[in-house]
This record gives sequence, C-alpha cells and structure tokens, in this order.
Amino acid sequence: MEPVLEKKQKKYKIPLWGILIIFLVILAAFVFLIWWTVCSMFAGNSRFTLQKVFVESSGYWKGRRQQICEILRIRPGSTNLFQMDPKMMRERLLQREASMQRVEVRRILPDTLNVSILERIPVALINTPRSLHVVDSESVLMYKNRCMNISYSLPVIVGLRNMSSYPVGSRINALDRAVELIMLTKTAYPSIRIRSISIQKPGQLVCAVYYKHNVQQGEMFRVVMPDTDLNRKLQELVAALEDIRKKK
Repeated sequence: MEPVLEKKQKKYKIPLWGILIIFLVILAAFVFLIWWTVCSMFAGNSRFTLQKVFVESSGYWKGRRQQICEILRIRPGSTNLFQMDPKMMRERLLQREASMQRVEVRRILPDTLNVSILERIPVALINTPRSLHVVDSESVLMYKNRCMNISYSLPVIVGLRNMSSYPVGSRINALDRAVELIMLTKTAYPSIRIRSISIQKPGQLVCAVYYKHNVQQGEMFRVVMPDTDLNRKLQELVAALEDIRKKK
C-alpha cells in the first residue's frame, strides 16, 4: 500500500503588534463612548444651563454678579454648568483682583454658581490722603476703588519712592514696618490712633498720632521712633503720652 500523505493545516498567528493595535482601538472606542455619554448627560444637557450666580462677600464684591460674570467670561442662560472649571475660575479671580484674599467657587446643581470671596482689608493709604492705592496687613497693594470703602478712616504711609514701579497685587516689603506699627495699634494699643507714618528715613518711622480723647480735640503728637522692636516702643510711647496727659 502506498503511504497516504496528510496535508498539514497552516496555523495563522496574529503578531503582538496587531494585538496591541486591536486593544488600542477598542480602548479608544470605549473612551469615546464614555465621553459622548458624559457630554450628552452633563455638558450637553440644557437642564444644567447656568441661570443663577450668587456672590457672597462682606465688602466691595458683595452682590457684584455682573462684574464677576465678566471676569469669568460666563453668561447666565447660555453657559453650561459642566463646562466650567471651579479651580480655574478661582485662580482667575485671584490673579485678576488683588483685593481678593481667598475665593471659593462651587457648582450647585442644576443651574447655580456660588462664588464666596474673602476680601483683603485696607489698613493704609499710600503717599497721600487722596491716593488711588491702599495696602492691607500683608503690605499687598490694591486699588482703593475696588476694595472695602473705609479709606476715610485710614492712616497714610508717606515716603514710598518709585510708586509706579509696584504693580497692583504685589507685596511691598518697604512698607512692612509701618504696616506692623499700624496693626499693633489696632490690636494691642487701641488708645493710639495713627494719622500718618513717614518712611523716608531708613530705619526710622516718623508718626503723627492721636492719644485717647485727643482725636476730638484735634491734638496731635509727632513721634519719632526706630523701626525695630515696635511693640516695646509702643509701650514706652503709651507711658509717655499718659504722663503728658496727666500733667496737661
């Protein structure tokens, strides 16, 4: 008998790179499906169109809904709530407005955006009583007309050179000692009210101050002190002013 030759069937093997391509195609299709589902359910859903914007603050920004919308480039009645990034919106507000110290932005479903702002509190005018600029307790420069309106009661720090070289929002180290002195009178020495502080001479503060009831009488004292160890210097000043008051 003649031997029968069996034909061997060829086995086709898919190369590894082919398997990888198939896997990536399936993965891409899956990601696209998820993206499309999210868009249709959230970002593309008219139910989540922004309708209400609430601005919470205790100063200048209280209720300024229109200005906040313009800064954030959003339009109630048009912008979808899920097309907004609260973190980016928060950073944009902080970068744009020096008077904002902290900002919280929250989406409230289905159609509300809540912006909560903690404002910097002005503590001094810069160079003149009619200055357009103020600083807070951290020596951060701000526009007077875009922060809390308390400039009528603020002391003036004079003698800051090259004012135009400081952009709004910057921290001015040259004002630190004067600002520290002002804050000490607000927190620990309320009997002293500072009208002005000159920082023209390095290492020295020249102040015009009222003491207790002398504000009403218009009696002002000129005080010269070193700009170091201010807490102790104020203790000495209070003792000296009290002695002057008692002796009339």
